[in-house]
Order: sequence, then structure tokens, then C-alpha cells
Amino acid sequence: MATCILRMEIRTKMNAKTLLRGAAVCFSVAIAMLTFPSCSIKPNAATAENTKAAIPAGVMTLSAVLRSVENTGYAPVAEVEFEKDHWKIKAYKDGQLLQLKVGLMNGEILPSPAPQLDKPLSAVIKNLEDQGYGPIVDVERSEGGDGGWEVEAYKGKTEVKIDVDPGSGKITTK
Repeated sequence: MATCILRMEIRTKMNAKTLLRGAAVCFSVAIAMLTFPSCSIKPNAATAENTKAAIPAGVMTLSAVLRSVENTGYAPVAEVEFEKDHWKIKAYKDGQLLQLKVGLMNGEILPSPAPQLDKPLSAVIKNLEDQGYGPIVDVERSEGGDGGWEVEAYKGKTEVKIDVDPGSGKITTK
């Protein structure tokens, strides 16, 4: 009986030591994450400076730009992002969420002409569906300047990302 109690006592002490060691390791890792710059959650000063330098001098303040947009009837504003030469603002008007291109210097809403499409998107998508792609889960204009489409879809059970030529509707890359 004494042997049994002694073994239980030794196991309990070992478990307590193991728990303390584990807690010490966790505490050390937490301290390291807060101490080392690569692990801490501090804003990157270089990135902030680059963004600040990219905004030209003499532009309207963002609050003034937003006030101008809101006074034009676009409210509430849902998102604001600085682009190279304008603000990209998502705001509601008449119950519809719209994406606006707004000038930096005087807050005017800039025209965003619709792209000229050789083939309607519905025809491009129908062509992909006829080739066995589906469901199609994401379609965007490519940023490469060629006016093509970037499509995420399934072919069987495999998710694929493909580029589609806007004129012919043919797949250019898989």
C-alpha cells in the first residue's frame, strides 16, 4: 500500500514539473514574440513612409474628400483605398453599392468608362460551362491590361484558375 501511495506521489510531482516546464516554455515564446521585431505586431515604419511619400503634395484631406462624396449623395461610405492617382471609394447610393474613382486634388468623382468587350461575359461563361467547367466561383477582369478574364472554377472535383481571352472566349492559361 505504501508503495502504491509513493508511486502516485512521484507521478503527481512529475506531472506538476512537466506542466511548469510547459508553462515556462509558452511564457518564453510569448516574451520572444513581443521582443523581436519580426514577431511583434508593430506597424512597419518603412511601409508607412512609402505610402505617405506616394500621396502627392497638395491633395485634399481624406475627410474633405469623404465629405464631398457624401454631399453628392453617396452615403454611407463602406470602404476607402488610396490608388496611384485617385481614391477608390465604395459607397451606397439609392440602395446600391457602387465603386467610385475620386480625384485627389478636388474630390471630384471621375468618370469610369465601361470597358469595350468583344464578347459578353455571359457568352464567355457559357463557353466554359460547355467545356465542363463548373461551378464557376469567381470571375474578374485581369489586371494585366489585356482585358482578359481571370476565372476560378471547378473541373470535376479540382479547383482551377484559368485566364480567358475576352474576344475569342478561349482559355489562354490554366
